[in-house]
Amino acid sequence: MSTIKSSNEHLTLNADGSSKDIKFQANGVEKASISSAGAFTSTTIDATKLTGDVPDASFPSTLPAASAANLTAIPAANITGALPAISGANLTGLPAGGITEADQWRITSSLQSPSDGETFVTANWERVDTDGFDKLGTGMSQSSGVFTFPSTGYWLVTWNARASTPAEARYIYAIINTTTDNSSYDDAAVSYTSMNPVNSYWYSTMECKFLFDCTNVSTHKVKFSVGSIRNDVNFNGNSTHNETYATFIKLGET
Repeated sequence: MSTIKSSNEHLTLNADGSSKDIKFQANGVEKASISSAGAFTSTTIDATKLTGDVPDASFPSTLPAASAANLTAIPAANITGALPAISGANLTGLPAGGITEADQWRITSSLQSPSDGETFVTANWERVDTDGFDKLGTGMSQSSGVFTFPSTGYWLVTWNARASTPAEARYIYAIINTTTDNSSYDDAAVSYTSMNPVNSYWYSTMECKFLFDCTNVSTHKVKFSVGSIRNDVNFNGNSTHNETYATFIKLGET
């Protein structure tokens, strides 16, 4: 070990010449320096060593601007007080916030289910186009009433079916059907109503919801069905406003 020291006197390191710095190296690599103007620079600062009280007299009345560019591994407990606004321009790897997908589809004309049977809604679908509507994100796609999700994630699916009947109907229902193998479907959510008209047509609306975890857009799909005890119950469709329709909202990533 080599040591430079002075005994009971000042130790002077002199970088002779105009604008020459005093440099400190370890293993041939510069670790710190003192400029000719007297500024001390170090490649790293161990924030855990910055403890204890420093006398006020040690600080000049005006401190120079400090840069935190080389400060690393600062304990969270040592960061206190009001922090300045932080720009997210250089933040990476963070999940996207907020809703990124939302869509609505409706049927444009009415249909009837067979007596005491279930009917899948396979035709007359359109994306809602009433003034003011716009899908958020890519949106859903459908073929013969089978809906495909644009991306994986947790999806809230809502099915609203408006029914009308001229006679007593003890039960009328709407169903959300889901598959995870693009083949066999299960009743994921069911909503019932009943009507006993006094005269002419009576109307009722059913709503059911299902939170669907779509982990594969090729195999995880959804379709909709309606049914009743009678064969003269109408499930109402319209091309100008929503009567029987489905809503799809992506809540987050799977």
